[in-house]
Amino acid sequence: MVSFDIMELESLNADLNIDGKPYEVCLNSRVLTWDGLESRRRPVNRVRITEIIAVNIGTKPTDKSSQGSSSSSEFTVHVVRRNKGNKWRLYAETFVCPDTAAAQKWVKQIQNHIDQGPVRPHRILVIVNPYGGKGKAPKIYQKKVAHIFELAGISTEVIETERANHAWQLMLDKNLDGFDGIVCVGGDGTFAEVVNGLLLRTQQDAGIDYNDQRSKLIPPKLKIGIIPAGSTDVVVYDTTGYNDPVTSALQIVLGENLGMDVCSVFHDDKLMRYTVSFLGYGFFGDVVRESENYRWFGPKRYELAGAMQFVGNKSYHGEVRYVPSVDEGHSPMDQKPCGARCNICSQKKTSIDVNNEQAEEEVEEKAIALDQPDHDNWKSIKGEFMYVNAALVSGMCDKSPTGVSPAAHLGNGCVDLIIVRKCSRINYLRHLMRLSSSANHFDFNFVEVKRVKKFKFRPLTPNESSPNPMYNSTLDNLDLESNFFKRSSAKYRLPRSSSTTSSSSWNIDGEIGRLPAIDVNVHCQLINVFARGIEQFDDTTSCNFCCKANKNHRC
Repeated sequence: MVSFDIMELESLNADLNIDGKPYEVCLNSRVLTWDGLESRRRPVNRVRITEIIAVNIGTKPTDKSSQGSSSSSEFTVHVVRRNKGNKWRLYAETFVCPDTAAAQKWVKQIQNHIDQGPVRPHRILVIVNPYGGKGKAPKIYQKKVAHIFELAGISTEVIETERANHAWQLMLDKNLDGFDGIVCVGGDGTFAEVVNGLLLRTQQDAGIDYNDQRSKLIPPKLKIGIIPAGSTDVVVYDTTGYNDPVTSALQIVLGENLGMDVCSVFHDDKLMRYTVSFLGYGFFGDVVRESENYRWFGPKRYELAGAMQFVGNKSYHGEVRYVPSVDEGHSPMDQKPCGARCNICSQKKTSIDVNNEQAEEEVEEKAIALDQPDHDNWKSIKGEFMYVNAALVSGMCDKSPTGVSPAAHLGNGCVDLIIVRKCSRINYLRHLMRLSSSANHFDFNFVEVKRVKKFKFRPLTPNESSPNPMYNSTLDNLDLESNFFKRSSAKYRLPRSSSTTSSSSWNIDGEIGRLPAIDVNVHCQLINVFARGIEQFDDTTSCNFCCKANKNHRC
């Protein structure tokens, strides 16, 4: 946070003109307000200092550039405004002062108040995935995001990925000194690559053995932002409420901060990868594996693969062992979803503020420790399953308005297990139809939902007595990259089979996990993202500026 002499932070009040009409304009440490002197309508126009993007001498731009006219007696304030759908939009208002000195004073004081607030990024590494989703990431960044970063005075270095796992490798190899954050322009897969590379690098630099499940993990110093340009973009939905590049860009500019849980996934006491949103075994694992055969079909390949897997109606034997959450203040059956300033996540927050200036020894002292509960806390479920899902986020998207676990929290240190036992085809169809709508897809006797701190999964034979031996060979030859980061590996490719005795694959953040036996641990708020969370407007105060466009918004 920038430090100022107290005399430099002034409250201002003056009569200024906007579009030829007189307004009383007031500035204090919290808000900038302007009230028409001719009509005196209430409520007044009001914008929080923390939602001012930039201020400059001159008039507002006439197109998508950061340049307007340079009249020295006018200044323009660029602010966040919410439209009727509550999406964030950039809005500019120009104020006419009596002279140049007055305009410069207003600009200086507004900028001082901005700088005294939450720390904002000044230099960002932007990683663009031109192959994800519909291949529109470069166009989305250039047309909808770049001018916003330029207006806010953020310098950027833009790199387009050239191959699978390029972003992951960049995080391991690139010099990240001087950057305030990493911004991904792509889908959930691009974000997952960046998170995996950044977490691995952080642990390596700190000398931490990431293959040891008992290790205390260090959170990265850099925050991560996401500009949605993928197929589903569930992480963006859960962190901002919308699949909207402009909303995401504005929250990045403001330096919004949100802690997110991360799961570490192990096989045979070796780290496979970190996951940030979703794991799915059975149906959802089969879908992502089958979809690889139809990559030429684009994002629609998931719908095709899903239809094929439903017709196949496969089920799998297995055992799920888990440590249930002991926190009775929240459960997967809650009606209220996680949102901005969530009380549950705020109480659980143990991650480091990545933007403050702390010494390295303080960072190590605040490293996030993984709970190690007694063995007596472990519970077990054995059976034949249609699928086993683990949700770190709700998973809401265009295909599922409320997500796979609507009440999942971003930073409560837990993951929601959804276990669907073998059932009739018609009941399973009913369940999937509810999942794709806003109905309660948990309300079936073959569905179990648990909020857990960690879990283990093992495939079993039909008699549920022994693990599947198919995956117990040649494991000594595995390494971190070959486990999950390579999309294709003939050595570990699973055969297509309709037998209920075969093993499935894991869907891990949209990538294929080919080894079914895994151990999963949850790390509370291990990463921080540039996002506010889903806003839930329930205040009674309003203003004429940002509330008049949307009656549901309250300033």
